[in-house]
Amino acid sequence: MEAAHLRRRAEAQLRMCPAATGAARTEADTQRLVHELQVHQIELEMQNEELQCARREMEAALEKYSDLYEFAPVGYLTLDRGGAICGANLTCATLLGIERSRLLKLPFGLCLSPADRPALTNFLAKVFTSHAKESCEGTVLNTERLPMDVRIEAVVAENGHECRAVLTDITEHKQAEADRLILNKLESTGVLAAGIAHDFNNLLTVVLLDIELAEALIPPGDELGALLEEAKKAVVAAGSLTRQFIAFAKGGMPDRKTTFLPDLIRKSSQALNGSNVRCEYFLADNLYLAELDEMQIGQVFQNLFQNAKEAMPEGGVISVKADNVVLAVRGKPSLPPGDYVRVTVEDHGDGITKDILPKIFDPYFSTKERGSQRGMGLGLTICHTVIRDHGGAIAVTSTVGEGTCFQIDLPASRKLLAETKTPASAGIPRHGKVLVMDDEERLRKVMGLTLWGLGQEVEVAADGEMAVELYKKAKALNRPFDIVILDLTVRGGMGGLDTVQALLKIDPTVQAVVMSGYADHPVIQEFERHGFKGVVAKPFGRINLQEVLIRIMGCQPEPKVTP
Repeated sequence: MEAAHLRRRAEAQLRMCPAATGAARTEADTQRLVHELQVHQIELEMQNEELQCARREMEAALEKYSDLYEFAPVGYLTLDRGGAICGANLTCATLLGIERSRLLKLPFGLCLSPADRPALTNFLAKVFTSHAKESCEGTVLNTERLPMDVRIEAVVAENGHECRAVLTDITEHKQAEADRLILNKLESTGVLAAGIAHDFNNLLTVVLLDIELAEALIPPGDELGALLEEAKKAVVAAGSLTRQFIAFAKGGMPDRKTTFLPDLIRKSSQALNGSNVRCEYFLADNLYLAELDEMQIGQVFQNLFQNAKEAMPEGGVISVKADNVVLAVRGKPSLPPGDYVRVTVEDHGDGITKDILPKIFDPYFSTKERGSQRGMGLGLTICHTVIRDHGGAIAVTSTVGEGTCFQIDLPASRKLLAETKTPASAGIPRHGKVLVMDDEERLRKVMGLTLWGLGQEVEVAADGEMAVELYKKAKALNRPFDIVILDLTVRGGMGGLDTVQALLKIDPTVQAVVMSGYADHPVIQEFERHGFKGVVAKPFGRINLQEVLIRIMGCQPEPKVTP
């Protein structure tokens, strides 16, 4: 089209040119003009082709830009001074949960929670005043899913009447930040809990052994025996409480073994016996096995069942489901990809409000009354820590008026069920010489009396240095100790681990047993690797001491009673 127009102009100019003086226009002049026109035509065609190519490149670049704009991982939107939306990409429409055609001229504040709208007004005023990049955070009320935390960054456009804004979903970031805060609190709380549990277990051991010594002094059938038996049950229950403390204490490690979860779930639900709440099970027949600490995970289920019962004071049904799941990369929850067992515990109570829901795993937050009747609010904190230490995750969803659902994911195991261990042989421990090392005087005394009642000769030491000296002395007199029982932790002195290393240098055949209130300590879990021959976890009773003596020293048959 351009070349033809140029040709017509050239021909008109030719006609207007005056005739050549002295002679008519020659054929050569005509040929020359035609040649020039043809050259110009070719030049114009080449220019046109270049323009078409540039146009195609520009359209391709525009399409690429449009794709980058529309499908960017963040939302782009344009706002006027009043906060109305003048333009938005598809990602923004998705984040807001509103069709893009309905976004135009919609006040952006209507997409935010009411509490954030005044802050948005102040934010926009600051953007248009400062003419610099500004940012703020808020919560988007997306009708298609849960509220979403977002970061808004904006800068004034060149026209001065609009601002360009970027909308970024920071929900996972905020959740990760909240999780980090919880973990930090758990670590500090765990240090305190571990110390309390250690001291408490020492006291419980003293009480339990004293009760058993008292039982041996009363005649059979005495009413006092029944009272002492109830006291022993109370000590055992108190020991379970200390295990809950240790479950989230710093450095606590699960004592794992291959477990079939349905059996553990049903056993844990016995905590509901006698109440007006029952469980309804939906457990997959082909459920994977899991490597876990039965005591700790059982406590998790008991805590969840207890919470569900409290949420339904009028009674009701707890739905318990268990399935196999495969988690992919970047899936939710944020766990390594692989096979997992997913357990959900759902009640149909009043539910948890949105302001409380993010705080339920916080050890310093509780909706329960403080006191002996309603607990200290550590149940869900313990659940969170135990599941985390097992390489899993726990999440919660709740709707007010409908109920609450806890979801637990635990790594699956391909191992076979462990064989049941044969119980220790019955009988009386062989007579021997025992050295006990513990920094608690009351514990040394009651252990001495208990071991003496088991037919042992006993010496005691308050710390590792004293124990080493007593061991050296006995060996020099050719009256060595048959077994040494060492407390793992000694305040201000040599503990059991250093003591056993010192004794091994003196006598590589030393028979040492480690005892501790830190039942989940790595040394307790792998005692043989650290030079011990056995372990006894506090609180323990006479039967525990008897079993460890028999296992290491052997036993002699109980004397037959002649009629």
